[in-house]
Amino acid sequence: MTHDYLLDGESEERILYLARIGAIFERLYGIKDLHDAESRARANAGVTAKMLAELGYSSEQIETILRERLLFYKKLTSGSLGGFD
Repeated sequence: MTHDYLLDGESEERILYLARIGAIFERLYGIKDLHDAESRARANAGVTAKMLAELGYSSEQIETILRERLLFYKKLTSGSLGGFD
């Protein structure tokens, strides 16, 4: 999976917690897969930032995460993933 690095450094307990959150979102909002979730997150960056804050991320971490996601999306849509496509 290309997004495994997002969980680097997280404890097993935290990963299970995040997996439960993912299952809830899947059921509540009909999120189909990670790509669908990312598309929705980009469209609703403010909501995403609020949710990350509620999960304990600092403002700096939230800004970094949102910037990385935006950069990844721009590279994906421009077709220049440099070996990741």
